[in-house]
Amino acid sequence: MLHRSAPFACRAATISMFGILGVLAAGCSNAGVPTANLASNPASVFRALASGHGVATSRLHANAGGWLSPDAKKGKGLIYWGNFDDSTITIYSSKGVNGKEEGQITTGLNEPERLFVDKKGNVYATNIGNDTITAYKPGTTSPFLTISTGVVSPTGLTVDAAGTVYCANVGNNTITVYPKGQTSPSLTIPTPASPESLATDAKDNLYASVGDEVEEFAPGSTSGVNLGLPGYPGALEVDRSGNLIVNYGSAIDYFPAGQTEPSKEIEVTAGSPFELSLSGNEKKLYVSVDVGTPFVIQDVAYPNGTTLSNKLSTNGGDWPIAASPDAALGN
Repeated sequence: MLHRSAPFACRAATISMFGILGVLAAGCSNAGVPTANLASNPASVFRALASGHGVATSRLHANAGGWLSPDAKKGKGLIYWGNFDDSTITIYSSKGVNGKEEGQITTGLNEPERLFVDKKGNVYATNIGNDTITAYKPGTTSPFLTISTGVVSPTGLTVDAAGTVYCANVGNNTITVYPKGQTSPSLTIPTPASPESLATDAKDNLYASVGDEVEEFAPGSTSGVNLGLPGYPGALEVDRSGNLIVNYGSAIDYFPAGQTEPSKEIEVTAGSPFELSLSGNEKKLYVSVDVGTPFVIQDVAYPNGTTLSNKLSTNGGDWPIAASPDAALGN
């Protein structure tokens, strides 16, 4: 049996988006800030709960004019690093450690929560500060798509191979589904607790961390199936073979498809992991980790690596909320 960190005993709906930053002591109650208050003023609630992650004390130094290099315009070999406090996405080369800063996106962002990059290199962001999803084509800094209908305090985000956008809304405990290019949902999935992290597999099945469960939704279904994984998951990913990667506290667990016990557990020895993202070729797993100020992005060889190493540890600013390499999962 693999060693496991103490599981989450409970998490209020208003802090589910913080992943492991929202871990509460065993035995606490499930009472939290009412959903109505959360939906009416999400930014102030989330900032209050950030516990020290206030206004950034340093600024990113990317050229605000846009993406800078030919590599950036091709959308290849890049890491996209979101910053909640600065409302930015900064793009870095994935070559080596602390790769070259390639550019920055600021237009349309408002306290971004999660990022996703599709197979064409389009970058999607959920913005909890103004209840929107914005999307950017490679090499551009203005959104080609803005979604607001049905978006209520958005956190988790994923896009499937057909371009369908899935959004986790902690403000009203739903997941909304948007066909490619559409700004109104074709499907609204009610969830029993706050949905936090989303991923899709090669068959367009949707996976969501919801309260103390990981649930799977067949394409077009509004009823999820509890996969029976350990309770209170944080961030999650799924590879093309349907194997799940789930964050629990300071541990990252790998679950073979259909299994409820992990085949591997990677301990994060310094800091608290927040978000996970697979590279497009599924050879690297990227993790954004709170180590104080600033955060860092670490990586580990997937699936056989055993130890995380620093990938980006400079110029990140405060509270970067997602690591999302090119052609991340769902393509």
